[in-house]
Amino acid sequence: MMDSTSSRSEWQVVKAGLACRVREVREDLYGEHGGPLLAEDVGVPFRTWLNYEGGCTIPAQVILKFIETTQTHPHWLLTGEGTKYGTST
Repeated sequence: MMDSTSSRSEWQVVKAGLACRVREVREDLYGEHGGPLLAEDVGVPFRTWLNYEGGCTIPAQVILKFIETTQTHPHWLLTGEGTKYGTST
């Protein structure tokens, strides 16, 4: 049986990593103060986007729109490994 405390802490690490990577992409493509523009492009209020960058769970529909909008590789976004940007062929 898996310890619920360790699985919860692992999940927090995953969410924190994802939050850092979406923030990194936003800064790369939209600049330090480009949060409102990115939020508009993915269809969420800016305050909601700030919550995502702060580690709140990002809904699948939003993360898919983020990937489409920014051309971020899903594998890199989830793991931090591999190529950050590029289009699939």
